[in-house]
Amino acid sequence: MATLKRTMTIDAPVEKVFDYALDIRNLWDFPDMGLADVDLKPDGEGSSARIFAHFLGFHLEMGLKYTEVVRPERIVAEISGFGFDNPTWTLTFKPVDERTKLTVTGEWHINVPAVGGAMEGMMVREHKDFVETMLSHIRAGVEPTSA
Repeated sequence: MATLKRTMTIDAPVEKVFDYALDIRNLWDFPDMGLADVDLKPDGEGSSARIFAHFLGFHLEMGLKYTEVVRPERIVAEISGFGFDNPTWTLTFKPVDERTKLTVTGEWHINVPAVGGAMEGMMVREHKDFVETMLSHIRAGVEPTSA
């Protein structure tokens, strides 16, 4: 197993940050990535979508599903449908005064003899910018803007 973990403190209350991330359309909004078949559930658990992206000229299509939602503490999202790159993403939300400490953790389990560990490490390296972009989008979506 390989893990990628990043934390950011956001100047917004934990409920606001959690609600923003609960909407798949907000959390998974990236350049060169599209969402389709978005199905939002009232409590978040079971919300799902199809993700479309391009990488090195290849068209990628994956499934995204929120498999666990504990308000306002944790969201677990699973990605499926693209070979061995099926990470589990866990977002944890902790109140810090009037702010939120948000931690994003990605985990890969690639059960391929001899090369699985190296592939997991590659997935971690390839997703570092992805996680930084995710955290920045959340911050921009919930922090108050100054005039």
